Amino acid sequence: MYLSGFMAVLTNPLIWVMMIVGVTVGIVDERSELAACYRGIPQNDVGFRTDVLDCCPKAKGMMMLIRSMAPEVIAVDEIGSREDLEAMEYVRNCGCRLLATVHGSSLEEAEQNPVLKKMAEGRVFERYVILSGRRGVGTIEEIRGRDGELCGRDIGG
Repeated sequence: MYLSGFMAVLTNPLIWVMMIVGVTVGIVDERSELAACYRGIPQNDVGFRTDVLDCCPKAKGMMMLIRSMAPEVIAVDEIGSREDLEAMEYVRNCGCRLLATVHGSSLEEAEQNPVLKKMAEGRVFERYVILSGRRGVGTIEEIRGRDGELCGRDIGG
């Protein structure tokens, strides 16, 4: 889970993983913020093994990707609804990995949302990366493990 809404910062690492390892990625870009599609064509480089569902509700998009595109990773921005949680559980049960963002200045703040708290309690994610803009967009403040244990702090950016 990535905090502070820096999904665009993740574009390059996503492309590198996809190209080096040969991973297929599905992006549900509900508000055209990541791929910035124009007439169905991504204006931002999201890689050649990436399928983008543009202007599609996250929960429905995750289900559509699993059923029709068979991605190994699904990326979504700003999760937080009960529908998102249900779709993410389905995605995980299908063996697909998730990359998601939520807004909040800390893991504790994000868990104020009951749905996000349930995700944390259910150990949905392996890593929580807390980002800020303190030293520029994408400054990594902390990395926490599945149980909330600190794995790294003030890594830079």
